[in-house]
Amino acid sequence: MTGTRTAAHFLLDRLVAAGVSRIFGVPGGPMLTLLNVLDRRADLDFVLAKHEEGAVFMAEGHAQATGELGVACVTAGPGTTHALTAAASATSDWAPVLVLGGQVPTGRFGQGGLQDASGGNWSIDAVQIFGSACRLAALITSPDQLPALLPRAIRTATAGLPGAVYLGLPADVLDGPEPDGPGRLVPAPAPRAAARSEIRALAEAIEQARRPIIFAGQGAKIARAGPEILALAELRAIPVTTTIKAKGVFPEDHPLSLGVFGNYGGTPETHEAVLAAEVDLILVLGSSLGEVSTAGWDPGLTEDRVVAQIDADPLQLGRTYPVDHPIAADVRSALRDLLDALPARAPTTAGRPAVRPAGRAARNGDPDGDASALLGSTVAARLDALLPGDALLFLDAGNALCWAGEHYRCGPRAEVYCSMNVGCMGYSIPASIGAKLARPDRPVVALAGDAAFAMGGMEIHTAAERGVPVIWIVLNNQGNAMVANIQEMLFGNTPGSMYSRALDAAAIARGLGARAVTVSTAAEFDDALTTALERREPWLIDARVDGSEVPWALRRRSEVLKDG
Repeated sequence: MTGTRTAAHFLLDRLVAAGVSRIFGVPGGPMLTLLNVLDRRADLDFVLAKHEEGAVFMAEGHAQATGELGVACVTAGPGTTHALTAAASATSDWAPVLVLGGQVPTGRFGQGGLQDASGGNWSIDAVQIFGSACRLAALITSPDQLPALLPRAIRTATAGLPGAVYLGLPADVLDGPEPDGPGRLVPAPAPRAAARSEIRALAEAIEQARRPIIFAGQGAKIARAGPEILALAELRAIPVTTTIKAKGVFPEDHPLSLGVFGNYGGTPETHEAVLAAEVDLILVLGSSLGEVSTAGWDPGLTEDRVVAQIDADPLQLGRTYPVDHPIAADVRSALRDLLDALPARAPTTAGRPAVRPAGRAARNGDPDGDASALLGSTVAARLDALLPGDALLFLDAGNALCWAGEHYRCGPRAEVYCSMNVGCMGYSIPASIGAKLARPDRPVVALAGDAAFAMGGMEIHTAAERGVPVIWIVLNNQGNAMVANIQEMLFGNTPGSMYSRALDAAAIARGLGARAVTVSTAAEFDDALTTALERREPWLIDARVDGSEVPWALRRRSEVLKDG
């Protein structure tokens, strides 16, 4: 239908109107009309990924780094199912992502078409599959549905509680006539505000508390509540701890920072401070208080304390712990009201001494490079010393999370991102590419284990093709070391976890078009990272680390697992 405006034109017009400038994806038959129209547009950039999961992770990284809608398009059948895990990750981590899924023509539903995913007892049902992973999943069977459903999909992904949305797009719908109707986006409602009585009661509780602490989670980060948390902490000299997902919402070089609490990235000093008997009030900001964030639902987190919880999602309030002050509201809005309600005082940073991650490095290795074997903890400590203050750091699942949580201090301009609730390995490499495309002015670094690299590493080719200067650091310990560490602590052996032959991550990266180097000492790592930062090219550092080193938080988690 060359020269004729189609539903594909309408769809792309509305995405541009919503602020979208880039679509990540992998091509396939049902999506060819969309790609053909997309190719003629100067206002939209198509990024060709190597795998559908990688495309959606790129969209998630783009969304995490900007707070704006990330978009991925995938083909039908396996293209759609490959995208499922990354879509679930975006939803669980509150990243606004729209997944456009190809589908066979509507007239061929149920007739044995290649990659049919329309449901019934003849094929998989893509909408049903995505229904539990997304905020919204829908199949568009007529172009006339687009003016209503597309704005609803965008609003659902971006407003209130953001997450992934899936829209199934049959080939004949995309190639059909442009629908009537504007399809305008409806402005999102103002963030939910707390009731005045709730804020007054919370302010009184904070005033009466002798040793309160702030426990900040992902919801505080999504709400961009960092300035308000800093103001509250300094106003009442309240120490602040964060979950690993919220790392960076409060500057970790601040005297009131306690660092990360939980199974990934936590430390004995932080846990001792947060669980101290003197603490009489805990203010939970945007955390659902799940297993990872609470170190296996540690009862000491709320026992014999006043518990206040602010969350934009009312279903999270009191989900795992009893709460004295449950407040369903946007975290940033509620904190602003709370600051207004508290009696004025001169801000102060005096209070509980800071727990500094850099000071912990001596327990696990020499951050200055004198150890005989390179350690994961040393790599994280060197990142703390060498990365620019405005770096964006993407962390993959595994011990990389623990080491960075423990040893990398996130200053006021740095940002840290991860895929935690779903716990996706292979996330950081594609997500960092999406983030760098969105934020080209900022250094972007990904830290991943070699097993995570094995799952997402092919996307390095995507960065190399486009000259996207991301730095990937692979903690190469010859397999799934986190799993092996837990197996060793629980069972005394490590069946099925470690490779019999180490991956040559540097050689693979060079084959994909990136610069790469292998390092085995801290001094070599310093030289490689300094060079990579200077060159501004796609660069991989294959850091051969000792897999027997076990993070403190992982030891603690194994103790929780032993206790059931």
